[in-house]
Amino acid sequence: MNDNTQQIETSENIPVKNLNVDLKYQPDSTIIKMILNKSNGNIVLFAFDKDQGLIEHAASSDALVYVIEGKINFTISGEEYLLKEGDTITLPAKIPHSLFAVEQTKMLLIIINA
Repeated sequence: MNDNTQQIETSENIPVKNLNVDLKYQPDSTIIKMILNKSNGNIVLFAFDKDQGLIEHAASSDALVYVIEGKINFTISGEEYLLKEGDTITLPAKIPHSLFAVEQTKMLLIIINA
């Protein structure tokens, strides 16, 4: 630490996580881990094995997807988007979407409840 770094005092223990290694792939499976579950939103980590995905559905709230690693194909209202490591996409509330992992993929889903 340098002289300009300040220690932050907190009343609770704040865990540090590495989302890239926090969840392991399973053959022919989709693994889901809830990172944060609050009344105003959720943060969910997914690990999709190759050729896994989610069927078309619509969420009641807006969401943001961040691809941690891999490649995944999103279909939103019939339009396809290929996302790779580092990409983000916004999923509007009540708009149908589905996804399919082109290769093993980890992604973070951030849901904002309005």
